[in-house]
Amino acid sequence: MSAKATEETFWFQLRLQLRVIWALMLRETVTRFGREGLGMLWMIAEPALFVLGVMTIFSLVEPNIDGINVAEWYAVSYPTLLFWRNGTGRVTGALQINRALLHHQPIRPMDIIYSRILLEFASGVAVFLFLFPIFVVLGICHFPANLLTMALGYLLIIWFSFGFVMIMAGLAELSETIEKTSHIIIYLMLPFCGIFFPTFAVPEPYRSYLLYWPLIDAVDYFHHGYFGSRIHSYYHIPYTIFALFAITLFGLAISGIAIKRVKVS
Repeated sequence: MSAKATEETFWFQLRLQLRVIWALMLRETVTRFGREGLGMLWMIAEPALFVLGVMTIFSLVEPNIDGINVAEWYAVSYPTLLFWRNGTGRVTGALQINRALLHHQPIRPMDIIYSRILLEFASGVAVFLFLFPIFVVLGICHFPANLLTMALGYLLIIWFSFGFVMIMAGLAELSETIEKTSHIIIYLMLPFCGIFFPTFAVPEPYRSYLLYWPLIDAVDYFHHGYFGSRIHSYYHIPYTIFALFAITLFGLAISGIAIKRVKVS
């Protein structure tokens, strides 16, 4: 086969798989949210109401943390949690639930995983882009100190979430125990997400230990972009990028092993 024919085949297969993933995303959206009432708008409304609820509860308990308004802190920070928390909940067990779809030749197991991850990530980004301008107008939030740094931190959080969700998806397919306890794992991760316990409030040497977890580095870099000099931020971006590469490769590998097991069974 000539190089040109190989290139054309590659682009044809890429377009085909993108169409498959898009179709699976639409199918999942309709299945989950239905066509009645708000329909697809629940993809934004449901997590947005959750963010508002968390903001309200924590701001009533403690209005300020070291001079930072708690409502502002959670308005900015809490949406970052939606990626890995919701993504894990939707992807674990997805292959077993949708085994019938694999009888359609163009649909690969990885397409099912990717479609659910992308749908949750799209929901998380949409919630943030919807709520943040409203919070700015209401005076709860302000314009970021450094928009580029904030955006890069946001992308690092999404990158971590992708790798973590891939790992959880693969492990859940390989072990029923992981599938059944995935929600427990998620709740145990909450103290180590850089939101409920800000790194600037953690004394040494425990802060240094926490910074080995790339999610906290990414969240702190995101916070630095938003708050600027208003808070002390701690991050090591070269280490974070290296760790995220490792997490992503491991996630792809473990998912590949899980997919082979699904095909065999």
